[in-house]
Amino acid sequence: MIELYPTTALMLYLGLTLTFILSIWIFQHYGVKKKPILPPEQMLHLCEFCHFPYLESATKKITRCPGCNSFNSKEIE
Repeated sequence: MIELYPTTALMLYLGLTLTFILSIWIFQHYGVKKKPILPPEQMLHLCEFCHFPYLESATKKITRCPGCNSFNSKEIE
């Protein structure tokens, strides 16, 4: 029969638990495909007057700032 002390059993339990948690973390960190920051149909615009950043459709050339309601035509690239 194998003799197992309580401290050895506790260390084995903790070691296996930490190894399991670390393997789950590594799988989640490297296994999940990263999503793009901005959707392709939206662009980040910056208001010329109040410098408020906002998302708007990429097809619009003139946009309206939601902060100050002024019209803007520049885009951040």
